[in-house]
Amino acid sequence: MATLREYFDTDVKTLALQAEWGTKDDLGTTTPPVIAKIVQDLEANAKYWRFFIPEGANPGSYANMLFAHPLTERCWLSEEGDSVIVRAGFAHYPGRASSTTLVFTRRIFLYIDSLLSVTDRQAVADLGWQRGFQVIVFDKEYAMKRSEMEKPLAFISHDTRDKESLVRELAKELSSLMCPVWYDEYSLKVGASLRASIEKGLKETRKCIVVLSPNFLSNEGWGRAEFDSVYTREIIEKKNVMLPVWHGVKAAEVYEYSPRLADKVGLNSSLGVKELAGRLAIAIKDPTA
Repeated sequence: MATLREYFDTDVKTLALQAEWGTKDDLGTTTPPVIAKIVQDLEANAKYWRFFIPEGANPGSYANMLFAHPLTERCWLSEEGDSVIVRAGFAHYPGRASSTTLVFTRRIFLYIDSLLSVTDRQAVADLGWQRGFQVIVFDKEYAMKRSEMEKPLAFISHDTRDKESLVRELAKELSSLMCPVWYDEYSLKVGASLRASIEKGLKETRKCIVVLSPNFLSNEGWGRAEFDSVYTREIIEKKNVMLPVWHGVKAAEVYEYSPRLADKVGLNSSLGVKELAGRLAIAIKDPTA
């Protein structure tokens, strides 16, 4: 399960500047630092805050300190202002974007590494509103719910040669239907064990989509290994796990590969990606299946 800190580190897809802000309590004792991040959107000519408040901190106290901080109002990381100036566009052309002209939207995203009640979250947001900030609060419950929602529901077993013709767009369409999938381009991380990652996806997802193509049927490597694993899982669990997608293959070819597979009701890629993904999503999410 992803942690709140991981979401804080990875949510931003545009340029961002980050620094630690040291903090002290009312007695002058040093407390765990806040991570301050200014997100810069050069195209929109806007910038805003993301703050990470560490576990064990008093959320209300920390939030109040941040909202009252003069650097928060200025949207600066330090008294010297922005430590890095960024410009985008072609030299000698008008309309080049610059980080020096960005407008502070007064939006603040607070990542609070604690489990808060609805009332507590609202109280923190209200503190910000009182100072003119638009505050959105994320806490540990947010991380748990989001992580659960993003857990892959289906594994896509396919031959890599079919990515361009079908699989990549199918994975994207399923994700857009709130049906996250285990797909190698999404799920494999640099340095991870290929075998362990694939086996984990095959075991933990609810269903396994098998894209049957001439490429897949001739693949005696990972394609065959994945198919055998799914087939074994069906025998052990005594339920239908496999969702076949026929992609340019004929019944005789599928029968030659696996007589049992030829008897399974599948979907044909000729339906088109949107229709195919819609039908697969229904089957994957069906609690009775």
